[in-house]
Amino acid sequence: MPKNTHLRIGRAKHNQVVLDHDQIAPEHLELFADSEGNVFITDLGSNQGTKVNGHVLKGFVQLKDNDEVILGGKVKFNWNKYRNIEQPIPKVSGNRPPIEIHQIHPTPKKQLKKQATLAVKSRSLFIIYGIIAILILLIYLIN
Repeated sequence: MPKNTHLRIGRAKHNQVVLDHDQIAPEHLELFADSEGNVFITDLGSNQGTKVNGHVLKGFVQLKDNDEVILGGKVKFNWNKYRNIEQPIPKVSGNRPPIEIHQIHPTPKKQLKKQATLAVKSRSLFIIYGIIAILILLIYLIN
C-alpha cells in the first residue's frame, strides 16, 4: 500500500518540488496524497495565487482526475504525477524539466461572482466539518 505523500512546491530551493519560474512564489503550495490516492492541494498564501479549474483556491480542495491546476496565472502544474509516490521527490538541480506555460484569459465578472460564492460555501463547509470533528472528539473523550 502506498504511503501518504506530503510535498511543498515553490521556487525556493528547500521545497521538495522546485519550480523555477517568476510566477511561482518561493513557497507556493502544499500537496498531500493519502494512501488511497486522494490528492489535496493548499495554496500557501502566494501573492500570485493558485487556480483549480479556473477558480481561485482558498484554503484546500481535494483534486479530481481531470482537474487543472494553474500556478501564478500562467504555469500549468501536473499534480497527478505525485498521486502515489512512496518517497518524497528529491530536489532537482541543474537541468530541470520545462514548465508548461499557457496564456490564461481574463475571467468574466459573472464567473467571478460565482467563484466568490463557491469560496464562501467552501469556507462554510470547512467550519461545519470542523465543528463536527470537535463534537466527535468530545463524545469520544466523555465516553
